[in-house]
Amino acid sequence: MKKLFIVFALFLLITISLGSELSMIISVTGPFQRNFNPYFAGGTGYIAAGFIYETLFYSNTKTGEFIPWLATEYKWGAGYKELTLKLRENVKWSDGTPFTANDVIFTFEILKKFPALDTPGVWKAGLSEVTKVNDYMVKMKFSTVNTLILYNIFGVYIVPKHIWEKVEDPSKFTNENPIGTGAYLLDNFSNQVILLKKNPNYWNASKIKVDQIRIPAFSGNESAQLAVANGEVDWAGINYPQIEKLANKDIKFWFPEGNPVFLFFNLSKDPFKDATLRKAFAYAINTDMLIKIGMTNYAVPTNPTVIKQGYSYLIDERLKKDWWKYDPKKAETFFAQAGFKKGKDGILAKGNYKLSYELLVPAGWTDWIAVCELLSQQMREYGVELKVTPIDYGEYLQRIRNKNFDVVLSWANYGATPYNFYDNFLNSSNAFVGSNRGGWIDKETNELLAKIKETNDINTRKVIMSRLQKIVIDNVPAVPLYYNPVWFIYSTKNFKGWPNETNPYVEPRITGMDKIFLVMNLEPVK
Repeated sequence: MKKLFIVFALFLLITISLGSELSMIISVTGPFQRNFNPYFAGGTGYIAAGFIYETLFYSNTKTGEFIPWLATEYKWGAGYKELTLKLRENVKWSDGTPFTANDVIFTFEILKKFPALDTPGVWKAGLSEVTKVNDYMVKMKFSTVNTLILYNIFGVYIVPKHIWEKVEDPSKFTNENPIGTGAYLLDNFSNQVILLKKNPNYWNASKIKVDQIRIPAFSGNESAQLAVANGEVDWAGINYPQIEKLANKDIKFWFPEGNPVFLFFNLSKDPFKDATLRKAFAYAINTDMLIKIGMTNYAVPTNPTVIKQGYSYLIDERLKKDWWKYDPKKAETFFAQAGFKKGKDGILAKGNYKLSYELLVPAGWTDWIAVCELLSQQMREYGVELKVTPIDYGEYLQRIRNKNFDVVLSWANYGATPYNFYDNFLNSSNAFVGSNRGGWIDKETNELLAKIKETNDINTRKVIMSRLQKIVIDNVPAVPLYYNPVWFIYSTKNFKGWPNETNPYVEPRITGMDKIFLVMNLEPVK
């Protein structure tokens, strides 16, 4: 009887253990490197950022909330040129050292000293000084008024001073044995599988119901997709064509709107300086077909303002009458108004300008290449020749930066809010080097973007956003095609509490703080 009890107890223990182990796919780029620097853009860096290292507040881009994390309060002062942050007390680094203001100040200082680390762009955005008020309070000063800088500040992962101050160059630090404040500790590392275990001394441990996280490496989508189909993973941030046909009924998916994808024109060149010609393209493109066929119906439709659903209150309803949509007759009218006529070869031309160009796209991006092929077919009907040209990703980015292109399929980083998106997409400081890939340069646009940063008042911002929407609608800096999906596949076999279309409490990204907020909402299925 005693032996039977022991066997039953062991079985129960194993069941509980397995039930609280979450398996997830974070990267499909091959074996892991042992690099847990949270500022490293790669699989292990993504693991570190959120699971092991944390930010002062969590900026939930799906709901627009700032959720207290390593800091509990913030307060503006001096006409938005100062920010005071109250830090959470009784937080410890995983080696038992107390977390204090010294760690916060040190982190921001190394981002200043080593700009390669400053991926959130806090110093570029106007931060000028970070000082200590006491052990649990810091004050930040800014050179300019920029209320949107909160999103930059809350994108900084705080690192331990007592560890990192011994590192000669933190931008090259591989941080093989990470010490963080986060919910998880590195339990075991191999280049094929990473195991994390729950931090028993985590400041918010009661929120963590997932005891272990298992992260296997994959060398491509195919092997990752097979693991999903076999029920081997609970969460996968990958593309899976026709996932709705999977026989495994535990597998669910939700692909919410991510970064918008555009047809960008090189606005520094003729004939694309002409807004009438750009508007012709906007009316000519059947975006529904691009989504349905090119993106296998997984991309999310957008609108000319590119304001996401959660922020629809910012859309100026009065401008909807001017929104463009697929209309071949109007497209032909605008091509004619721009002065283009078909030549003997059937291609539209005006003087020395013939609408025949390379359409650049990254090589290997099969879904985007399919979209480009469809775009080429559609535009051929109007007399526009777009020659689909897949090129190496590095060359692709370099050619955009060097203005060495005519037409390119690319994306813009949306950021936390439509305010951030418009700044990314339209600010002349980002022309060709950031999300303003076509090079929109306009004095009025820059002035309006600056005014958004000078206020926290929603009504004032709505007025400014209305004026920016009109600029976008009238001038078509680029043609928005769709939102790239945030790939999110999950299994209900082992855990419940997943976000979905009916409960969209978080943008389910495998990068950043979103993933730990999501994990905090999971519970093992009993």
